[in-house]
Amino acid sequence: MVATSKTPDRSATLPASMGIELIELETFIAVAQAGSFSLAAQLLHVTQPSVTGRVQRLESALGTKLLVRTTRKVETTPQGRQLLGEATAAMQGLRKLVEGFRHKARLARHRVVIAATPMLSAMSLPPVIHAYSERYPDVQLELRDLQYPEALAALDAGTADLAVLALDEEDGRFRFQTLWSDDMVLVVPIGHPLAARSRVGLEDLAEHPLTVVMQYQPILSKLADEMKRRGLALPSSKTLANLNTLMGLLDAGLGITLLPRSMGRRDEGLRHAIVEIEGLSLRRSYGIALPHKAKLSTAAQSFCKFLRQAMSTPE
Repeated sequence: MVATSKTPDRSATLPASMGIELIELETFIAVAQAGSFSLAAQLLHVTQPSVTGRVQRLESALGTKLLVRTTRKVETTPQGRQLLGEATAAMQGLRKLVEGFRHKARLARHRVVIAATPMLSAMSLPPVIHAYSERYPDVQLELRDLQYPEALAALDAGTADLAVLALDEEDGRFRFQTLWSDDMVLVVPIGHPLAARSRVGLEDLAEHPLTVVMQYQPILSKLADEMKRRGLALPSSKTLANLNTLMGLLDAGLGITLLPRSMGRRDEGLRHAIVEIEGLSLRRSYGIALPHKAKLSTAAQSFCKFLRQAMSTPE
């Protein structure tokens, strides 16, 4: 004999339907508080027969009388008063919950999360974000300062609406809108042996180790490959994760670095000098990375348009 297991009755574990509608409860509360079917009908913007029908269906479902008419107004029965207290508290809690959901949805529609690499977060985006916020104060912009891999990961995971960076290689997950391109230049402290020169050759770089931020590793590799092709060797270079650390070392006269020309111009002549690199084009394209599949919110589209206008010709 084969034993068979009895399928559990799932209905026994589920709450039975109360058989009442939310609109019926709302109508009952309106009548009880107004003390009048006609006044409740005006408040609810429905006809009085509709109000009467809803209350009658509620009373039928509960099997008890909830309201009674007197010569002057409509009053609640003892059961009606009990229901009024419980239903009013429940409806207030439900309204608060629904409004909370809707408020979060409204915020989400007017919130744009921007992932950007450290240098752009520190130098390029703040004035644009300030200008946009002045024009569109209802849109909340959140700038996330992330390393290149983390910025793309946030975009892929949907925790960022867009990323502003230099896309160093093709990535099928994203589409890229170029905003501007910039030459990479050598930036050296005032007083460095190369600071007095406007241009240097690759052979000069063979004598001076570079310090660069992590996101410029592809540029460094391109430079090393070209020097190797010419029989030169790039000295061992330092790679830093933090832009502020790099700038601090540069200000202290500790090393030389590669920076986009637009960023190297900051403090040029005061603390730093820009030196061109001859014989090799080191150019990066900066822009907006967007996920292929996700649809941008209206606020995100608005910011992208503003960003394209503001950044197409960087200072």
